[in-house]
Amino acid sequence: MGKHNLQLTRRLLLAFLAVWLVFTLFPLYFMLVTSLKPVDEINRMVPTFWPETMQVGNYAGIFADPGSLQSIVDSLIVSSANTVLSLFLGTLAGYALARYLRGPVGENLAFFILSQRMFPPVAILIPMFFLFDATPWGADSHISLIILYLVFNMPLATWLMMVFFRDTPRELEEAAYLDGYRPFRAFFKVTLPLVFPGMISVAMLCWIFAWNEYLFANILTGTSVKTFPVHIPTFTQGSQTLWNLVMAFSLVAMLPPVILFIVLRRYMVRGLSLGVVKG
Repeated sequence: MGKHNLQLTRRLLLAFLAVWLVFTLFPLYFMLVTSLKPVDEINRMVPTFWPETMQVGNYAGIFADPGSLQSIVDSLIVSSANTVLSLFLGTLAGYALARYLRGPVGENLAFFILSQRMFPPVAILIPMFFLFDATPWGADSHISLIILYLVFNMPLATWLMMVFFRDTPRELEEAAYLDGYRPFRAFFKVTLPLVFPGMISVAMLCWIFAWNEYLFANILTGTSVKTFPVHIPTFTQGSQTLWNLVMAFSLVAMLPPVILFIVLRRYMVRGLSLGVVKG
């Protein structure tokens, strides 16, 4: 009886996973199919699930506008620079909270830092626009987006790095001090390698947020700088949205994070599992 129940449970689980897989992959499949359709086919009332006329030239068409490639470059600049700054500052702040501000004071300060991520971004949209517009470089610049995204990425980076540092044995640093290491050398030679997988996970989370962010990029920039989420709505023809080009460009924009995840997946899995098991 127990063996029969186990087999039934496995079959139900496999059926659930199959349904979940269909719901997960279908949007990607429909994006790919739509990106290969001609304009007249995407306007039909009844959608087709395979293009009657394969139009691979849509992928070349999205880069006929020089702004398409430039938007990808702008997104790479903003995302990469913001991730480096968020990880650098968040690592230092997280280490300070984990080692020197333990107890109620450290807990309350850490929660206050994380709470900055909880307020609605639209609440500070207009004040941030006027603030950056008054700077020498102006609101429509890479620097403005990089600094602004720090407001959202640094609290998350600080909190996660604090947790990772708390899970590393402090005795290893103390042993390094006995061997003649100074605090900075012990930090970089002993502690930092232990949390390196966690740093990769934090970097990926920060990078993806900056890569996909639309609200602030749409309001602050658009002339000198235009990230790819802001560029996507420009694929129009009169009052008509060219969904085939939108889907083609969206699939191209998905490649950098997918490639990053494939390259760094080993560190991502180890980083996300840090602190799960304590012994």
